Amino acid sequence: MTEILPNVLELKEEDRVFPLRDLVPEGTPLEIEIGCGSGRFIAANAAKRPEVRFLAVERMMERLRRCSKKAQQGALHNLTFVRVEAGRFVRELLPDACCQALYLFFPDPWPKRRHHKNRFFRQEMCDVLARILVPGGAFYMSTDHEDYFREVRDWLAADPRFEPIPALIRPEDEQTDFERLFLSKGDPIHDCAFRLKP
Repeated sequence: MTEILPNVLELKEEDRVFPLRDLVPEGTPLEIEIGCGSGRFIAANAAKRPEVRFLAVERMMERLRRCSKKAQQGALHNLTFVRVEAGRFVRELLPDACCQALYLFFPDPWPKRRHHKNRFFRQEMCDVLARILVPGGAFYMSTDHEDYFREVRDWLAADPRFEPIPALIRPEDEQTDFERLFLSKGDPIHDCAFRLKP
């Protein structure tokens, strides 16, 4: 693992351990965003809630440069960005019961059926969520892709380990770039949220 920019860590393929306990003091709540884009949502939350530790996963270097700049300008010491493949990060590198909330906003829908295997959230992700969320921890998703939304919502609704909770309504300063784009075009946005039963 290497710090490639201020507030940005890169995990290589050969990295088998993520030192979460070095980044998150014991007893500190942790929230994670998958695919943070320019970092609008996660940076706004880190500024508003300094008592929470935030991790944001992103692969694209140009986006990470913008994220790093936001974190520095806001002196957001409770926010770290991680450059790593998101599926591998949550499946293999996060410990059990470590996360209070996981956010997935406007993921790549891979709309063609033959590409669905590339989606971040496939049915087995229910097991991953049940493992990494603390009891009572929450998963939040927003997408403009109705089929993907219905699939995820139906899997979680059918899983007895989870229960639906109100979706997250984000104020303007927390809206992602994609969310702002879709809202400006009048496109429908689909939201769901589920809690891991205590």
